[in-house]
Amino acid sequence: MNPPAQSAANRLLDHAEFKLITSEYDSANNDLNQVVFDNLSIHGQMQYYFVKGYLSALLEKPIADTLYYFNLILNDLDDTHSTIFTQLAYTGSGIAYGYNNENQKSEFFFQKVFDDLHTLPLTDNKAIWRALNMIFYTAEYFARVQDYKTSDSLLQYGYEICANNHVTYYAARICYRRAQNAIAEGKDTAAVTDLINDAKAFARINHNQKLLDRIKNTPLK
Repeated sequence: MNPPAQSAANRLLDHAEFKLITSEYDSANNDLNQVVFDNLSIHGQMQYYFVKGYLSALLEKPIADTLYYFNLILNDLDDTHSTIFTQLAYTGSGIAYGYNNENQKSEFFFQKVFDDLHTLPLTDNKAIWRALNMIFYTAEYFARVQDYKTSDSLLQYGYEICANNHVTYYAARICYRRAQNAIAEGKDTAAVTDLINDAKAFARINHNQKLLDRIKNTPLK
């Protein structure tokens, strides 16, 4: 394998993965399209299918396509289920089933990751991205089924990871999700406004224009 070519492919994968955080899905797809698959290690192939599967789920593509990408990880590339990509594939499968309104199947996959969320490795930036990804989307699932107590607890944990590791990515989305939960729970406007303002501040730091647009259109009650 050509090391410079492998390094270039890995950089593109990292760019695409980071764009999952800022919801720049079309741009992330463009990055993936430039990856020469033959230049990827097994680890790189798992990262590729994890990002590809998430993009497919979040853009609400046909669920069979989405699950195909995750199954390549679960049944082939990581069939011993010994890497973080298995947990990411479970989370992505939960997202896909949730968007497809198959809540029982969605719950099955989110429950598979739930018990391990507090022991995920936080060894470097990429590990932190991935832990926050799983925490955030699991919290979003629990909000969708109106278990706001569990959702808020996960969001608080995610926010603490951001604070303890001095990272701002995901902080904007975590604060915004907390604001959405607070609105759904009928909390007072002052508490909601504080969370919205925090979300705005972090979104500006991260240049997350898509989230700023969503925040602007959010009624506070």
